[in-house]
Amino acid sequence: MPATLRRDRTRRAPLLAALAATLLLVMTACSSGGADAGGESAGVEADSAGTVADAGASEQAADGAAVAESAAEPGAAAAREIVTTGSATVVADDPSAAATRLARLVEEAGGRIERRSETAATDDSPGSASITARLPSDRMTGAVEALGSLGTVESVDVDSTDVTGEGQDLDARIAALTTSTDRLRDLMKSAGSTEDLLQVEQELSERQAELDALTAQRQRLSDQVAMSTLDVEIVPEPVAAAQSRGGFLGGLASGWGALVTTVQTVVLVLGVLLPWLALGGLGYLGYRWLRGRARPGAGGDSSDGPDDDADGPDAPRPASPDEAPEPVPAGR
Repeated sequence: MPATLRRDRTRRAPLLAALAATLLLVMTACSSGGADAGGESAGVEADSAGTVADAGASEQAADGAAVAESAAEPGAAAAREIVTTGSATVVADDPSAAATRLARLVEEAGGRIERRSETAATDDSPGSASITARLPSDRMTGAVEALGSLGTVESVDVDSTDVTGEGQDLDARIAALTTSTDRLRDLMKSAGSTEDLLQVEQELSERQAELDALTAQRQRLSDQVAMSTLDVEIVPEPVAAAQSRGGFLGGLASGWGALVTTVQTVVLVLGVLLPWLALGGLGYLGYRWLRGRARPGAGGDSSDGPDDDADGPDAPRPASPDEAPEPVPAGR
């Protein structure tokens, strides 16, 4: 029995060795496959990470561009050129005093008064005042709000005009003309003949005149952008109330005003003519006096000599003998 067992074990040993080798190869193949699969999964993960990183970078770049654009927008808005003009009507009890206070407020805000007009009150019409002020563009809103301290603000109208395109066009034309004039000056230095020099000078003169005109126009536009214009009308009563006055009382007031105006005109004409009338009267009196002095025998003595015409041309003369009347017959 022991010898038989030894032979069986001897026969099984090669089979066990072959099975062990097969199992070892299978395990090796599985481990290598798992490693390859892990490498592939790692590659996929790396590729995914790279894609995500690229996408994140693109999003960051897009965000950065958006931030840059949003940051550039305020600068672009600040570069816009706006001309602001406004007009307002203020009701105040004393228009002249309100106008003086408004002028003081404008000067304190760094502006200036371009026009000021005041009308004194009369018996038939109230006084009024009007002011045209130039203010820094950033003080326009504050100035309009300050009008409420002068009286009751009846109406306000503010208008803004974008002149950025016009300013850019003027800047481009000025730059082109500046370059052209500089080039013409260089040509003047290298002119070969007097004829060429005169031609270049004429062209330079024309370009320089056009450049000066554009420069003045640009300065005016810049001044309008920097300094806003505000027209303020100050009245003692609302405009609607003044326009609604009518009926019998309105007609009576208008008739009285016309009568007063007519009397004032007549008095004015008499005042103008009175010196001339006095001078004419003195001249007439002098003429009568001189005429009385020049009349014959006006101041002489009648005893100095016979005066045939003393009795006048119609005095009766004595009849001559030849002109005696014939006797009338008794029978008649």
